Amino acid sequence: MTGSMPSLKLVYFDARSKGEVIRLCMHVGSIPFEDYRVVRSTEWPSLKPQTPFGQLPLLTIDNSTTIAQSNAILRYVGTLAGLYPSTDLLNAALVDQIVLQITDIRNLHNATKKDPDPVRVVATRETLATTCYPAMFGYLDKTIAQHSAGIWAVGHTLTIADLMIYANVSFIKDGQWAGIPADLVDAYPKGCNSL
Repeated sequence: MTGSMPSLKLVYFDARSKGEVIRLCMHVGSIPFEDYRVVRSTEWPSLKPQTPFGQLPLLTIDNSTTIAQSNAILRYVGTLAGLYPSTDLLNAALVDQIVLQITDIRNLHNATKKDPDPVRVVATRETLATTCYPAMFGYLDKTIAQHSAGIWAVGHTLTIADLMIYANVSFIKDGQWAGIPADLVDAYPKGCNSL
């Protein structure tokens, strides 16, 4: 990107989840930003109706424009950081498909959080770990094998696709997704074990 770097403020909860890959991208790209952590219990109820879609994260640019939706924010900061091929439409689409596949995997996990019964949550996740996730990670692995030129998910350089994989697979490997075995992703070397 040409010109001076805009002033950026990332607004998200004090959690990794959807905000982590955005933070990681800005750190990797040496992009200065304000990392504002919303207190869910006290700040979020009054902030929520002021957001474009009633959710976080948000990115405020130069104190004037606010972008919502984590993947839109990720593409924007990825472009600023030189980690998104915004001038190469084919590679941009290849990166996007990886980002969106990981988003689909994460969304399945997040849907389980809505069940108030913790026993059912774990049971649902155990089912996902033996049904949906192996297929989804298998497709991811195969797709990366087709478009990687080495260690990166797409082409010859680090992109937001690699950061998205790292940020989300680390939740599984760290055992943070209760009911999902930490070694679930070990069978997928291209998509999950190269970073």
